[in-house]
Amino acid sequence: MWRAIIVDDEPIIRFGIKASLDWSREGIELAGDCANGAEALQLIEEEPVDLLITDIKMPVMDGLALTKRVLELHPATKVILVSSHNDFEYVREGLRLGVADYILKHTLESEDLQQVVRRCLAMLEKEERSKDLRPGTDGEEAARQRKRWEGELKRLLLQQRGLLAGGEFPAWVAGDYWGLAIVLNGVSAIEEQQGYLFKSVLLEQLTDAVYAAEPEGISVQTGEHELFLLLPAASGDDAGQRLAELKARMEEEVGASVTIGYTWGRGAAAIRETFEHGKLASDRGFFWGSGIYRYQLSDAERREGLRLPVLYRANEGVSDDRLAEMLEEWRADWQQGGCPPLALKEEASRVLSIMFKQQADPYALVESFDRLFKTESLGELCTALQSGISELRKARIAGFDAPGSHHPIDKALEYIRGHYLESMTLQQVADYVHVSKNYFSILFKKVTGQNFIDYVITLRVQRAKELLGGTELKVYEVAEQSGFNDVKYFSKLFKKLTGCSPMEYRERLALPASSLTREEEPS
Repeated sequence: MWRAIIVDDEPIIRFGIKASLDWSREGIELAGDCANGAEALQLIEEEPVDLLITDIKMPVMDGLALTKRVLELHPATKVILVSSHNDFEYVREGLRLGVADYILKHTLESEDLQQVVRRCLAMLEKEERSKDLRPGTDGEEAARQRKRWEGELKRLLLQQRGLLAGGEFPAWVAGDYWGLAIVLNGVSAIEEQQGYLFKSVLLEQLTDAVYAAEPEGISVQTGEHELFLLLPAASGDDAGQRLAELKARMEEEVGASVTIGYTWGRGAAAIRETFEHGKLASDRGFFWGSGIYRYQLSDAERREGLRLPVLYRANEGVSDDRLAEMLEEWRADWQQGGCPPLALKEEASRVLSIMFKQQADPYALVESFDRLFKTESLGELCTALQSGISELRKARIAGFDAPGSHHPIDKALEYIRGHYLESMTLQQVADYVHVSKNYFSILFKKVTGQNFIDYVITLRVQRAKELLGGTELKVYEVAEQSGFNDVKYFSKLFKKLTGCSPMEYRERLALPASSLTREEEPS
């Protein structure tokens, strides 16, 4: 159990913090509460704590002085500052010292405190696990073994290999287990708002959350936004409760929802079938929304129903109102399932092809297909199809590629380069150049070869490189001045793009100069 201490000179605040959480349920023992930093430091010197929650302004010893001293004594301690609205400069100083997070005193809600505390506990747990992965320890061998199991599982599932030799999987695979298809939801919005790379960061965080909750599991990525997970099943295992807790933990970690399809399996020979059945169960999320779905025989059943291309050909040339009615008939017919989502997306794409294959820019048509295949619900698919029809009609008329025409992307690029350090959205730039958001996205990728947000991120990372190489700014200051609001996200993204962390990048830039200096020193 983790140990925590609360420090604030206002008794009502200390009481409020203590009463806001069921601490024992969170796995935390409250080691005490103190009215000032000096009193707290004395207790911590006698017996360290894992979590320090402290006010900033207090008599005798303030929160920053206490934080500095505690982190000198016990660097692994996670510190949460309790601040007032006008304390932000002190909060910044606390972040420089290594504070994990902060909360606002007079607007404190139980849910906010719980989220901050759980983030700190996740950090503590991750660091605790990493202690077991030092060179030469059993933990390092366990990590290598898990990597081998992950590799074998991925090859079995994705390369259609035959059954593996004995000993390639943990012993529990010979018995009962659960197979989970885990799908990250809201991917199109994530890519649009945060960029393609951010999605890969989220998948890594999902995997970390899975292993934190289920250390015996084996998880592999099986799609652009999908994981497959094998979990040992104990006798009398309540899968519903267990998976609900896992889903909640994953969603809290990444700040996005997931859908889980699962089924029971036994023995290595059943792994591939378990994978296929888990995916079929997760497909129900396309029709019914995010949730946890256990595989049923009906998930594999297919029925006859309305075929969208046939409907369209029977109504070709009708008004937009009739087209919308036709789409609603098709949606209503399939709203309870009975057809794979992929097949429905192919039908919608076929209609676009029938309407525009000989008339629209092929690139714009392919981009519209891509949007259809990225939809995550039947309603979203119908909306995307209607939007695609509208945008392709406009594209056919606009003729921006005609000689002498002024391309809106030229104007957009000029605007972006002048504002990329500010908060900026696709909709904002599309409005600036007087083009609809969806069509602007298609045009932008066609001209630049990148999605809008990925282009902006590229500019911001380039600016960060300049600041890291030419200034002594702290990493969080570089993040702020490069247009990133979250230093943790900035660091992960920077490493994804450059192959090294911001500090490693700065050190590499400094290395040649320091090496030269050493070479020029007299012997």
